[in-house]
Amino acid sequence: MKTNSQADPGTEKRRAYEAAATLLAKEDDDSLRYAALELRRCIEAIVYEKLRVYGDLLPEGSVHQWQPPQAFDALIAIEPDAEATFAFAVAPQTEPGKMPEVPFKAIGVDQRPKGRWIKDTWHKLGSYLHADWPFAGHKPKSSPRPFLEKTVKELEPMVSSSFSAMMAMTIDFPCSSCGLTVKVMEKSVESSRRAVCLTCGMPYRAEKTNGNFTFFEEVPPFTCDCGAATFVPPKQLKVGYRFSCRSCKRTFEIVGADWKYTPSDEEERTEA
Repeated sequence: MKTNSQADPGTEKRRAYEAAATLLAKEDDDSLRYAALELRRCIEAIVYEKLRVYGDLLPEGSVHQWQPPQAFDALIAIEPDAEATFAFAVAPQTEPGKMPEVPFKAIGVDQRPKGRWIKDTWHKLGSYLHADWPFAGHKPKSSPRPFLEKTVKELEPMVSSSFSAMMAMTIDFPCSSCGLTVKVMEKSVESSRRAVCLTCGMPYRAEKTNGNFTFFEEVPPFTCDCGAATFVPPKQLKVGYRFSCRSCKRTFEIVGADWKYTPSDEEERTEA
């Protein structure tokens, strides 16, 4: 995966964190909104820093178009252990399969944020960036300072450490929706029996036979007139949802649903 050589999430997360801490130290309520903005930027940089270690597992054709929520989802979809903090240590091995006879040497701790915490905190910080809603009634708003100060403390371990690691075997298969190659971690598929195409969002069920995995699409994609298939997430299947064809960029909108009814066995017995 190609990345912007000038972009350094590690540097950006530290700058954003320090800026937020400085703003909070002013004891000036007018600075709190800017502190929330810097903390939001810090969270985004942390996620981007973690994603970089996955290299080829990220889709080259679409990763540059991701917004923060998509990056958050991808971090969890790639690896089941993405939310677990690990300490890494190494030692020389004299024979394959035999434990080293000398003590292990610690090389770093990979501090990982929880997926739900990332999203909830990021969205709550975003709520402080909007103008006050004039129809909210007369209930006074509470100060965001306690939440911001709490967020600063929670972010500190992930800001102070930039160590990230990923060691795993990968599996790849063609996506039946977008036609691009899906690359997944073997241990992720082994534990969840699921996979997802990070390009179009198509989910797959994985079945293992004779040591090999076969992937089956779980939800049929939408097929445009141009012939390209586009996955529409089930939670978005509602009237008014707009989406674009991944190929020709033509925009579509869901305008209705077709329903069919059939009597149940109980109703048939009642009518009889």
